Amino acid sequence: MLFALGLFRYLQKEEIGNLKLLNEKGRLEIIGKISEPPDRRAASQKIRIEAEKIIFNSKKDADVSGSALATVKLYPEFNYGDRLRISGKLQTPQNLDEFDYQKYLAKSDIFSVLYYPEINILEKNKGNKIKQALFWLKARFDDSINQILPEPQASFLTGLLLGEKKQISPELTEAFKQTGTTHIVALSGYNISLVCSFFMTIFGLMLLGRNFRFWLSVLAIVLFTILVGASASVVRASIMGILILLARNQGRLHSIKNALVFAGAAMIFFNPKILRFDIGFQLSFLATAGLIWLAPVFEKWLAKAPKLFLLKEIFIATMAAQIAVLPLLLVYFGRLSLVSPLANLFVLLLVPFSMFFGFLAGGLGLIWLFGGKIVGWLVWSLLTAKLWIINFFADLPFASVDFSWNWLPAILYYLILAGLLFIFYRKKSKEILVEQWAEE
Repeated sequence: MLFALGLFRYLQKEEIGNLKLLNEKGRLEIIGKISEPPDRRAASQKIRIEAEKIIFNSKKDADVSGSALATVKLYPEFNYGDRLRISGKLQTPQNLDEFDYQKYLAKSDIFSVLYYPEINILEKNKGNKIKQALFWLKARFDDSINQILPEPQASFLTGLLLGEKKQISPELTEAFKQTGTTHIVALSGYNISLVCSFFMTIFGLMLLGRNFRFWLSVLAIVLFTILVGASASVVRASIMGILILLARNQGRLHSIKNALVFAGAAMIFFNPKILRFDIGFQLSFLATAGLIWLAPVFEKWLAKAPKLFLLKEIFIATMAAQIAVLPLLLVYFGRLSLVSPLANLFVLLLVPFSMFFGFLAGGLGLIWLFGGKIVGWLVWSLLTAKLWIINFFADLPFASVDFSWNWLPAILYYLILAGLLFIFYRKKSKEILVEQWAEE
């Protein structure tokens, strides 16, 4: 029954975007608005068009829904909310070598592309005013970072805080893959949870109450989400981060697991395609689940291990998240990083500080550039240290090996893992009952 409902919802969502029915139908004209800030590259820009009307033979028009991605020249510049008249040929996206471009666009309900069409701006600033303000603030924050830091530190911090990876060099991207640290520039729920933990620790040093610390951290997440533009991926990561905070604050796994499932179900309901096409959602959901269910296992095993600053907590979080997502990494990317646990241990130790002071420097730079540059020296040092660690581990012999799975061993892996966790928590429940009986 649940499967049938899910399939119905997926097919219903498929039928909403009918612009794709006009793919490969020759030249036509589209009236629509830019629904996201343009993605500006070195020699071109990509703009997402939310279609309103199709015009046939320059006379007849018909209402239409759906989105198209247009690749256009770098100039003139376009902005979110511009209403355009576009003349060109709609095409079906083509996959690029090993990259499934169709699925990548499908998760955002984009099934049509145009290359260098003719464009006339009909009206400007016709988008949602709140979103327009958020996008403007995000752009200013990005500019602030670029004025405060040199490269590659500026691109690294932009990826760390905003999840923007387009400006990161191919060499650094490859080093991320070799060391299994790509997730630190993906703005996942895992990353945000690290920042939350940092805030909780700072507020704890200020001798604030536990619940007060929790709500201050949630407020920090909300403000951060607003600052970076509140895109779908950031909102998703923030929800996951808040769930992790809630689990740690309440210590009630039975409640938080229901909240996690509910949050995942709600996101899938509003956009069913993320379950099939959005690898980021799958990785973020499973990493969060790992932090909720697997972390307590490691905490029990390492209960007697000494606490060396945050190393113990980061090691537990790293191992829990990576064990949870390992099959997906092998299925989708076919590469196993042998240095990932160690690289993540040292890199993640610096991530909360880099994000906190990077956020502070970028925000300060919006109102006082010189002050932002002063804090920027500390941020530069932290980012440079992380880059050195990543490159050091990436240059080690056999840092990573090609190792791929299909879905069969991945499913078996998760079944075995679920069985082991069931045994662990059943035993833990019995131990709690015995302790309660002993106290009585």
